[in-house]
Amino acid sequence: MSRMSPDKEFWYENARLELARRLDRPGTPPRHDRAKNVVVFVGDGLGLATLTAARILKGQKEGKTGEEGWLAWDLFPAVALAKVRLINCTGGHVV
Repeated sequence: MSRMSPDKEFWYENARLELARRLDRPGTPPRHDRAKNVVVFVGDGLGLATLTAARILKGQKEGKTGEEGWLAWDLFPAVALAKVRLINCTGGHVV
């Protein structure tokens, strides 16, 4: 097992292939269709840093360098991240 991380071209190509795979997936409706059902997962405290750390930990537990780890929702056909902040709140205390 190599301890060197792949270069950026590896990750760009990996992303291109994954995008093509998801767009060509059998049973995937054309983009002009409207969603009939929506499932919303709300993960409080799951920011980008936490998700990245979870992916790395999962990859390391699988005996890899870490960056190869994937979480279950990484394979969903569509995902989104919404980051919200209160404008009158600092450090968890309402001002």
